[in-house]
Amino acid sequence: MFNQENVKLLTNTELKVYEYIVQRTQKVIRMSVREIASETHVSPATVTRTISKLGFENIWECKLHLKEMDNRKHNKKVFDTSEIVEEFFSRSMQSEYEEKIQDAVKMIANSDVALFFGIGTSGLIAAYASRQFSNLGQSTFHIQDPYYPFHLISRQYTNTVAIICSVSGETEIMLRKTGDLKSLGSKIISITNSSTNSLARQSDINLAYHLTPEYVDEEVNVTSQLPAVFLIETLARRNYNYMQQMLNNKL
Repeated sequence: MFNQENVKLLTNTELKVYEYIVQRTQKVIRMSVREIASETHVSPATVTRTISKLGFENIWECKLHLKEMDNRKHNKKVFDTSEIVEEFFSRSMQSEYEEKIQDAVKMIANSDVALFFGIGTSGLIAAYASRQFSNLGQSTFHIQDPYYPFHLISRQYTNTVAIICSVSGETEIMLRKTGDLKSLGSKIISITNSSTNSLARQSDINLAYHLTPEYVDEEVNVTSQLPAVFLIETLARRNYNYMQQMLNNKL
């Protein structure tokens, strides 16, 4: 369930938290940091430190991992859309998340062009995003071809923002193309399910929606893209309003 190399680095107090998490997975999924601290008789800081040492950015990432393992183990039915919306919106309204959205809007509005990139289902989301931004006055184009030769036409990307959609954030060809875009001077905004994947780490801004990953037959990833569409709609509409405000300020 957890990387044992990380577990070896835990102190005795942190091991107490770790053992509680492992032994009471179902309960921990519904608990806060303070509640775990109270149950294990340690400080909230100790719980947070333990989670970090186990390789997670925060409690949400840890619980996401626990849910994924539990979901695969018991082969549960796929979630209802109302459950997906509730899970996403419980986090997306946090102030830190709102700041990231505002920063992303400013980055897009101040670029010459927005490039939307995705592969597979995420490619369809990228195509929709490009059209919606275009409808609202932003210069955009989208690419679904993972072998598109970015490196051969570098002058196009000096003041470009690339919005890259990927559920896992670990697709090898996607990561290579992201590296190409960064080397050409493009800013990177990624929309992924996790904030600790490789694509998120390569990005200037990452918007992660932290849904419990869903699989059919333990292999086919059917994690919902509803949050990705919501984020794209939010960015597109706020980008339009931001550009209108800039135009009005010039008058």
